[in-house]
Amino acid sequence: YLLLKFFLPSYLSEKAKNLATKEDIASITEKVESIKTDYAKVLEELRTNNQLMLNEIEREKSIKKEVYLEATEALTRTQNIVASLSNLNIDDQNITEGMVNDSGLIAKVQIVGSENTVKAVTTIMSSIGTAILELMLERSVLVSRKNEIELLEKYRTKSTDEIDRYISIMKNVNLEGSHDQRLWDTINQNIEFEKEQRDKYAQEINDLWSIQTKDHLEFTKKCMDKYFEITTLLPDAVLSVREELDLPISNEAYLDIFNKNIEQGKRVFGDFYERLSKTEA
Repeated sequence: YLLLKFFLPSYLSEKAKNLATKEDIASITEKVESIKTDYAKVLEELRTNNQLMLNEIEREKSIKKEVYLEATEALTRTQNIVASLSNLNIDDQNITEGMVNDSGLIAKVQIVGSENTVKAVTTIMSSIGTAILELMLERSVLVSRKNEIELLEKYRTKSTDEIDRYISIMKNVNLEGSHDQRLWDTINQNIEFEKEQRDKYAQEINDLWSIQTKDHLEFTKKCMDKYFEITTLLPDAVLSVREELDLPISNEAYLDIFNKNIEQGKRVFGDFYERLSKTEA
């Protein structure tokens, strides 16, 4: 009786506890596994989303890189127009067409560029546009004078050819033994007239060249001064683009390299201009 009274209840109670513990462990294990599964799903989803995000970032960088490379080449060509304006043999239409074609490539920067990049590129293009308009006005005077000189040179060549032609006629008349004084007088008068025309054209050409050479030299310096002035605006754009494309470089180091290069270019042109000025003086 005592066994039943004391041991059996205790045994049954312990048995119940053990059964409950096993059931609890099973439940907990099931929940833990469920949580692990859900967590794995979340991690996989995060990994997938992160990869998609990285792919999108790389895609955007690739697009930006392509736009910036094309824009850089176009911007360089457009800037070079400022310096090449000093070449009076370049046709105005070619200059305009080149700018129009390149402006479309440069404009793409406004679509993909950051605020700093867009601002820097816009500033450069504005400076280039202003410089070209100002220089083109002055250039038109030089081109007009150049065309006038070329026309006079054609007239001078024509007079020279006429002189040679009359001299040839004179030789033939002499060989024929002609004594027609009126014919000889006419030939001589024509030769003298063409000589006067030739000399007149030559003098006009020399006078125009003396002005053209001086003005053209000064204009060339203005073009190069504007070119170097615009070049100083480039670092802001370059550094901004490099930052966007994760192409790190020390700002101080880049500016040091850039400024040294600009100063070298100025010195080289300055020496050239000084030697040329002395030659033309």
